[in-house]
This record gives sequence, C-alpha cells and structure tokens, in this order.
Amino acid sequence: MPPQLRTLSSTGPAKHRHPTAEPSPPFSGPLAAAPALDPRRFLFPLIEALNGRRPPGQLSATFAPDALTTLTGVTARTHARLGRYRLCHVSADAAELAGTLHMPTKVRAFAARVERRNSRWHCTEFHLLP
Repeated sequence: MPPQLRTLSSTGPAKHRHPTAEPSPPFSGPLAAAPALDPRRFLFPLIEALNGRRPPGQLSATFAPDALTTLTGVTARTHARLGRYRLCHVSADAAELAGTLHMPTKVRAFAARVERRNSRWHCTEFHLLP
C-alpha cells in the first residue's frame, strides 16, 4: 500500500508551541542603518594595481595615504587573483575586510578597514601579510 501524505491545510498548529509566544521583532540595532558596502569597489582596483594594469595613484580617492603606501610597496607587476574574502560591519560607519590573494608562487592574506566619511566609504588601513 502506498504511503498516505497529509496536506498542509489538514495539519493543525504545533502542540509544543506556547500559545502566548510572539515572534521576536526584526533587528533594529545600529548595524541595520549601515548603507550597503560593495567590497569589490575596493578589491578589484586593488588587484588591477597589483597586476600593473592601473597606477596605484588612481586609488588615492578611495584609499588613505597609509593604505596606499602599503600597496605601492608591494606592486611588482605580479599576476594576482582575488580569492575568498569576508566583510564584517563592526559599526554603522566601519567595516573590516579579510581575504586571500592568489599570487603565482604563493597565497597571501590581506586585511583592510573601511570607514564611511561624508557618505562615502574609504579604505583607511590595508595590510598584505607575507
């Protein structure tokens, strides 16, 4: 005999739920107000600068001078590819990026801090680990 399936309309509410339990309200903390940040806006030009297809000076609009100095010290015209990366909003006006860059001979990790200033995001810290 084939199994009998119940339709969803015939099933009642779950018996283990508390009758007065209400669903929790949606998160309305300070992180909910943070504007959308696209990490690729920083990472793709960074890769182009590492590969020698873009002068590092063009990144001065979105990268702080300290972060740009780190980048210019590394540019040796290599073939870098972006690996996995993660974005973490630490506050409404700051986020941190971490990920990997695949170089021809090794994989290097990077870490960056991005802060919102005057409704624009700027990379204030950039570190490329050995």
